[in-house]
Amino acid sequence: MRRALCLSALALTALLPVAASAQRAISIATLAPPGSLWTRTLESAARELRRRTNGQLTIRLYAGGIQGDESEVVRKVRTRRLDGGALTATGLQHIHRPVLAYQFPALFSSPEAFLRSYRAMEPEIAAGFERAGFSLIHLSPSLGARMFSMQEIRVPTQLAGARPWQWTDDPILPALYAEAGATGVPLALPEVLSALQTRRIDTVYAPPLAAIALQWSGHVRYMSERSASGSLSAIVLSRTAFESLPPDQRTTLREVFAQSATLARPAFLRAEAAAEQTLLTRGITRMALTPAERAQWVALFARVRARLARTLPDPAWVQRIQAAGGS
Repeated sequence: MRRALCLSALALTALLPVAASAQRAISIATLAPPGSLWTRTLESAARELRRRTNGQLTIRLYAGGIQGDESEVVRKVRTRRLDGGALTATGLQHIHRPVLAYQFPALFSSPEAFLRSYRAMEPEIAAGFERAGFSLIHLSPSLGARMFSMQEIRVPTQLAGARPWQWTDDPILPALYAEAGATGVPLALPEVLSALQTRRIDTVYAPPLAAIALQWSGHVRYMSERSASGSLSAIVLSRTAFESLPPDQRTTLREVFAQSATLARPAFLRAEAAAEQTLLTRGITRMALTPAERAQWVALFARVRARLARTLPDPAWVQRIQAAGGS
């Protein structure tokens, strides 16, 4: 009997490392600042994922750009130093470049057309990420950026006298500056605040909520009247990391992020509207353009879209996503 008990104890002990090894922590990086609404949403999803998997699947979140700019995050995922990232379209285009077209200025006639298009084309976008070795866990629409500046920039030619920021990962701003006759200052996103403080740059692009969270708003005086574009952001994992999970955990992971985004969307919309009002109370002026001034920007954006479309693997993709939105 004693021998049988000892053998049973040894057998149970042998099983313990196997149970422990079943636990998995997924490493995800984001540029979102710690404590921001974006990071809090990711942390909420992480808690729900831990709860629903009984602690067997967790998320290790690296916020605030500590893993580098988005292109660096993509490189780290490819070399298996990270499992994934929460990326904007600027980072996503390093995986599947066609997704960048959703950020082309004034591509859609309305926010509703933008939403219709991305929903219709999401399966095809996801397939493109799979071919590139990534799994698209959740794709979300977001508001486009406003232009913030120290001086009024009412028409495109006034950009030539500014020192505008150019995100080193972003191909859209260089095209816009080239068409406007301006010269951008290339900087990674974490470098922007110090560059504003030292006046190395005086013009930046961001949604109002991000301009506050990143502390850029304290160094500008003017804000453009509205965004000319939307954007996409996504949670992505390497296919290797995603497919290493049991099927039930893959399903739960996608469900948790989809639920989190749905629950957070009203809060983001309220926060974005509140952020704009906060900026106005802090003395930032929202520029109201005349029809003639607005027409100059519309013409500029058309030239920028034409230039950028030539750099896509499939130039006809732009027409396809416009048609999907009914634009």
